Amino acid sequence: MSSVYDALTKAGKKSETSGAPTVSWPGVSFEWKIMLLVLGLLFVVIVNHLVARVLRAQMEESAVLMTTNLSDAAASYIASNDVLRLKTTVTKYARLSRVAYVFVQDREGKVIANSLAGFPPELQEALTSDQDQQVRRRELTLEGKSVYETRTPILDGQLGSAHIGIWAGAVEGDIHRALFKFVWPITLGFLAAVIAVMILGQPLIRGLRRLMESRSASQLTATQRLK
Repeated sequence: MSSVYDALTKAGKKSETSGAPTVSWPGVSFEWKIMLLVLGLLFVVIVNHLVARVLRAQMEESAVLMTTNLSDAAASYIASNDVLRLKTTVTKYARLSRVAYVFVQDREGKVIANSLAGFPPELQEALTSDQDQQVRRRELTLEGKSVYETRTPILDGQLGSAHIGIWAGAVEGDIHRALFKFVWPITLGFLAAVIAVMILGQPLIRGLRRLMESRSASQLTATQRLK
């Protein structure tokens, strides 16, 4: 009987020692702390990457829609040879948010309307007279800054093409601001909740463990008495 009691006492002391806190977080071992940190970083990286991709895709769709509307408006002006209204429309689109430039080419590849005072050599070198009927996107450099350009054919390329360039820095800035306002607070709140659950849950787990060990000890004692 004495040997059984001594064995149970040693087991209880060992259990209490193994459950003692080893770092500043109460009840959280060093291994758990490292694992939480790694999981938290992975969660932040994955969520930010996925949300940034969705936001970037939405902005690309918005640029395509904007350029398509410009090509539809330009079609009637080119068909009627109304250059003044075409230039006015191009200027209006150039005033929209994040827009770097707007220009329209005829079917020979000549620029017939643009929003810039002088057509930059960077854009001149990138011009093509290819009458592709598909919407195209490309990345250019203007004044040392990156630009995302969307090209849309006008009347299936029969009347030329419409081009709208969007500042890449403005796009990335909008994405970062959206992440900062919505995604990052949610992510940090989630990580804080996980840490709180781990900290508050450890005492409960230890209490349940002691209760189970106490029941096991009682059953073992009862068995020894019966013997």
